[in-house]
Amino acid sequence: MQRVFATLALAGLAAVSADATPDSARAFLATAFGLSSAEISRVDRGEIIGRTLGVKNTREVATLGVVRVRTTPERYVEALRDIARFKRTADILQIGTFSVPPRASDLAPLTIEDADLKRIRACRVGSCDLRLPAEGIELLQRDVDWRAADASSKASRLLRELLVEYATSYRDKGAAAAMEYAGTSPRLNVGHEFASLVDADTSTWTYVPRLRRHLLEYPAGAADGASDFVYWSKERVHSRAVVSITHVAIVPGERTSPVNVAIGTKQIYAAHYFDASLGITLLVRDTTVPEPATYVVYLNRSRIDLFDGFFGGVARRIVAGRARSLVTEQLARLQRDFAADVGPHPSGSRE
Repeated sequence: MQRVFATLALAGLAAVSADATPDSARAFLATAFGLSSAEISRVDRGEIIGRTLGVKNTREVATLGVVRVRTTPERYVEALRDIARFKRTADILQIGTFSVPPRASDLAPLTIEDADLKRIRACRVGSCDLRLPAEGIELLQRDVDWRAADASSKASRLLRELLVEYATSYRDKGAAAAMEYAGTSPRLNVGHEFASLVDADTSTWTYVPRLRRHLLEYPAGAADGASDFVYWSKERVHSRAVVSITHVAIVPGERTSPVNVAIGTKQIYAAHYFDASLGITLLVRDTTVPEPATYVVYLNRSRIDLFDGFFGGVARRIVAGRARSLVTEQLARLQRDFAADVGPHPSGSRE
């Protein structure tokens, strides 16, 4: 399927220029993502299209979702900047945005789960059930007296400090500061995993190459008109509360594409499950109607560490199905919130 998308994209790029047709938005959905005229009609009637995409990496899950919402691309971006409201659902336990530069107070509200504190206590380089770099594991073992009454509070404070330092380093250096998880052997470099995820998409970047370049080269060579923010969250995933850090990049669309705004979400840290995660949201204005309307195309690619072992294939099918359901649910909520004109607060999809 991805090869089909890629062929269509290369063959039809000129055909979906913003000025090529008065209905360039629907032409884009058909050309770039293979939506049939019947599927586009369903989207126009308020339905949501959700698909699981083919992948080559056995740790990867890829999902596509398309919805039409009653808003403008500009209003969508404005709502997104209030990330705490935009992502507010029962599964979002805590969330906040990092300052520029990040400050210790940004993470002061974050509480570390007792289960994760127990994992930290048992952490050793090469054997740790919490995603941490080698220096972080060594620091927590060296500076925390686990027999002391204040061990949990001190470990929580040190972990928050590590995450603030990491967010600061990422803001300054980008991919060069990517964390290397040292709890397993071989170690896993988040930057390398993310770059591999980017390379796995062979068609979408045809339409938004500036977003691709911006995500890979940040903070150097920022795209004209681009803006960025980094946020943290603690989210219920599977059976655990997962602390993560995400970079959001908002880039204006290409002159030769009907995409008005391209948004990338790059997960730069996750305490559990996720080796890397990439989200792409494309906002395409529907210019054929008088009232505000925007097609929202969402793609997510994630690499997950749940698929090893005898039942790995079964687990992967379950996760892929759940990811597709979550994307559909979240896009439906986004659609309702904008239609109600009370200010959207959907979860935005995980990565």
